[in-house]
Amino acid sequence: MSDHFPSDQENFAVIVAGGKGLRMASLVRKQYLDLLGLPVLARTLKSFVACKNIKTIVVVVPPQDMTFCRDTILKPQGLEPRVDLVAGGSDRQESVRNGLLAVKILREAGKSCLVMVHDGVRPFADHAMIQRCLEAAREHGAVVPVVPVKDTLVRGDKNGFAIKTIDRTGLFQVQTPQCFDFDLVLAAHDHALATCFSGTDDASLVEHLGHRVFMTQGSAENIKITTRDDLVLARAIARLECLEG
Repeated sequence: MSDHFPSDQENFAVIVAGGKGLRMASLVRKQYLDLLGLPVLARTLKSFVACKNIKTIVVVVPPQDMTFCRDTILKPQGLEPRVDLVAGGSDRQESVRNGLLAVKILREAGKSCLVMVHDGVRPFADHAMIQRCLEAAREHGAVVPVVPVKDTLVRGDKNGFAIKTIDRTGLFQVQTPQCFDFDLVLAAHDHALATCFSGTDDASLVEHLGHRVFMTQGSAENIKITTRDDLVLARAIARLECLEG
């Protein structure tokens, strides 16, 4: 897929940045923490804004952060023309659905539509990965980027003892951006709501609907910043990118 829209298709991104950041133990939400001179969320958005074949990026933030995000992230970085802000819900699943409903309003009738769902605290999803996900979703309807599990895995009991070592053959860690046919992922969210199903990510909702999810190559650098250790690693990755760039 080139960096130009096919005439019969529109692409959108929903960036979920509604987390409280409790594991970061910081007064500042993790999506707003400094990452080499830029807020984490700003770095994430710049990766998607740089993709010319994404029409609009919908950013889902806590309702009380709408003005803050517009004034301190979007305006200073010149991101407003490509970004719409939407208020999040009580959890990630509801927040993504709010973002999808915004895309439903924005999409043009009669065109096929792909939507990427990405964590606002994954600032290192590069252009090649975004393109791979779009291409695979156009063919398969649902795609997730993955990396193979490298460490030994064990199942433990409630007393802290290892019960069994798990064979890691065929096991992968799932990342974002996850990319879907828009009608498929919205139907998956509607079905999850109707059946009171809570999934760990959007791909699990699509699976719950009965649709298979294709896997494409992720990246070890595409980390999710959740803890202080993650932030230290993210700053190291950002410094390396600066040196290589």
